[in-house]
Amino acid sequence: MKAANNLRNEYVAQSTSHDNRRHELDLHRLEIEDLRRALDDRAHDLQRVEKEKEKVATEKSDVARTVAALEADLKRVRRDAEAFGRDLKLLRGEKEKLEVTNKDEIAKAERARKQAQTQIRLLTEQLETQKDKTAQALGNLKSHVCTA
Repeated sequence: MKAANNLRNEYVAQSTSHDNRRHELDLHRLEIEDLRRALDDRAHDLQRVEKEKEKVATEKSDVARTVAALEADLKRVRRDAEAFGRDLKLLRGEKEKLEVTNKDEIAKAERARKQAQTQIRLLTEQLETQKDKTAQALGNLKSHVCTA
């Protein structure tokens, strides 16, 4: 009986030890499952962050292309504006020259008009003088009596 009791006690001790180890094993298994879930969560977070990083890189690339296109447009517009400015300056110079030429021509035309008016007045006066002389000569001719 003593041997059976010893065996029973030994069985109980081993059973308890086995239960304790099984409990420890279950705790470790739960801890491993928690760690796997945490690792999966981290992997999902990492994938999400990678996708966001790619999205940001794509947007950055798009923004860079847009900025480059806008800078090219700005350079073109600036060149066009400078060309328009030069053209406008040239046109203003030409306009000023034309205005001066126009003023000169108007002044010449006004002088020619005044000279023509003066000449017309002088010719009109000469005509009147000649008419008076002709009338006087005709009057003298009519009143003239030949002594011959």
